[in-house]
Amino acid sequence: MTRPRRQVEGQVVAITRRCFDRNYFMRPGGTMNAIAEYVFGRSTQKNNVEIHAAMVMSNHVHIILTDLKGRRSHFMRDAMSGIARARNKDLERSDHFWDGRQYCDTILLDRDAEERKLLYTWLNPVVADLVERADQWPGFKIMPRDWGTPIRVPKPGVFFGRRSPEYVEFTPQPPPGYGHMSLEEVKAHFEGLLKQAEDALIAARENEKRRVKCLNDLLEIDPFSRPSTPSPTGKLSPRFASKNLNTLVAAIARERAFRSEYARQRERWLKGQKRVVFPCGTVWLRHNAPITCQDHDPTENGLACTM
Repeated sequence: MTRPRRQVEGQVVAITRRCFDRNYFMRPGGTMNAIAEYVFGRSTQKNNVEIHAAMVMSNHVHIILTDLKGRRSHFMRDAMSGIARARNKDLERSDHFWDGRQYCDTILLDRDAEERKLLYTWLNPVVADLVERADQWPGFKIMPRDWGTPIRVPKPGVFFGRRSPEYVEFTPQPPPGYGHMSLEEVKAHFEGLLKQAEDALIAARENEKRRVKCLNDLLEIDPFSRPSTPSPTGKLSPRFASKNLNTLVAAIARERAFRSEYARQRERWLKGQKRVVFPCGTVWLRHNAPITCQDHDPTENGLACTM
């Protein structure tokens, strides 16, 4: 049996997905940016997620979101399929677009983890010496300045047929846990954190006499090329993020208890027993079979209401 996923309403997560063989299929450009913006907007509407940050790099994507209804696997299915099919059409190819492994899904258990992962997402092109500041990245991105502002996206002129809406609209939101601050205060807080981190990276780059890439080189890179460096191996994909040891241990224990209870209830269900109740967070069976699941614990770490 494939290991079950646990996805609970209100979880705040950092998601990463890479292109097949690390190819630069998502190299920034007008068509690629239009595809990403349209697909993310449509998938956000359809699956009840709030996007807080996004950075579409040339061969991978980073997203931070709140999963309002426990449907992020549906969001990723729709978004990744939409990008792959539209971009493959644009590149006149039909082979695999995404890496064969599952997307990395890290649950952010507290505000500190949120802030660290948000900065990590935005700083990706800066750390790679591709740009000096995050907002200079020419690919699709969602930054603090976008929070609270509706984005209306026209349908791209590639792949999408008559059944696709002519426009989609979505509104990026700040992460949960800042309800005591106004929207402008939250924006200023994160813009300040981002500038501080960028300044430190710029100082380190200057000290080491490194230079950022030329913007024209980024825009003209061959989308069928890939990095010359070896692919990293053995790197862990953490299931949870928190520097608080007690919080982390509790989350791991909850995950193990979920898997154990899921296996027990699935066995009973397959035997045709009645009154089978699956644990909270069951994903596939909840959406594809007439089963009952337990209610979630509103005090669980990593939920929007407890940040």
